[in-house]
Amino acid sequence: MRTILGVLLIFLLGCQPTANRQSEPTWITNPEDGAVGSAVTHVRGRYHQEELAIARARERLAARYGVEISSVQTIREKVVNERAYVTSDKETWQSVTGKTVKARVRETWYDAARDVIWVWLYPVE
Repeated sequence: MRTILGVLLIFLLGCQPTANRQSEPTWITNPEDGAVGSAVTHVRGRYHQEELAIARARERLAARYGVEISSVQTIREKVVNERAYVTSDKETWQSVTGKTVKARVRETWYDAARDVIWVWLYPVE
């Protein structure tokens, strides 16, 4: 009986949320005049993951200021002897009509549990 109670207690304690886990910053859902971009795990590492998040936030911010953005992504997959090879190309075109949009990174947040980087970009004059 004690063994069952011990196992049950361990199970219940293990299901409790951890108190030291960081909560999501409010700017992710409410970026005010800025824009937010995110990126999950990147095959080329953390630096490229953050650069992708910045690019996504920049595209959102630029679109808000009348910049036309068009992008095309091509993904190729090849399987040889049960091994898969995937390549990806992305082309982005931006057309600015008399506007310059400048921005800086105001804050970043890394969600370690999901391996997601969030970037908050803010326009500057």
